[in-house]
Amino acid sequence: MTDAIIQVRNLTVRFGERTVFENISFDVPRGKIFVILGGSGCGKSTLLRTLTGLVSPICGSIQYDGIEFLGSTGLERQSILQKFGILFQSGGLLNSMTLAENIALPLQEATLLPDERIMEIVRMKLASVGLQGYETFLPGEISGGMKKRAGIARAMALDPAILFFDEPSAGLDPISSAALDKLIRKLNAALGTTMVVVTHELHSIEDIADEVIMLDKSARGIIAQGSLSDVKAITDDRRVYNFFHRVVES
Repeated sequence: MTDAIIQVRNLTVRFGERTVFENISFDVPRGKIFVILGGSGCGKSTLLRTLTGLVSPICGSIQYDGIEFLGSTGLERQSILQKFGILFQSGGLLNSMTLAENIALPLQEATLLPDERIMEIVRMKLASVGLQGYETFLPGEISGGMKKRAGIARAMALDPAILFFDEPSAGLDPISSAALDKLIRKLNAALGTTMVVVTHELHSIEDIADEVIMLDKSARGIIAQGSLSDVKAITDDRRVYNFFHRVVES
């Protein structure tokens, strides 16, 4: 049985009268790249935001290493939050701060490390994403792909066990997107970090996914889950088949 670092049970999210998804359950295996996929409006990003505490569900359970996240407070909640880092679609960098200052920020907020050690970690994290030498650059002085890499470096600042990625390829050209996918796979292999990725980009899914769940807007929930190869092999659900084979039904 696979060791699950995240366990989700009977999770429901509603905004007013609209149910985004209802009673969904799944496990995220430790050390794998877990992809949340599906068409536009199916709730992929909402699910990621729920997993990271940015959206409150109506009901359900989210456990990190067996500890309940929903309803946690104080030091217990802070301990869970430090288990993960997040790369937002925009990269989430503060434009008025250099890359080094952006990456140093979580270290300054969450640790008592001296400045010299923080800068050592900053340089190491930038090097790990191919941005050595860019410490003094502002976000506005680098490309979109480099911003995403710097965002990953900041998300890794505290060495979290889990990295969340919300549409990491959004806004990137095909070459930059492929390079980012390669980096995600490289970091996963080198560090063993569990990665949860929201995307609808088929090429990215093919390149990085170990395990997937597929959400569907009309079903308001999960319509397929398992290894990428198992889900791609599904032929008896047209929604799944059409997604992977780019079939448009009239």
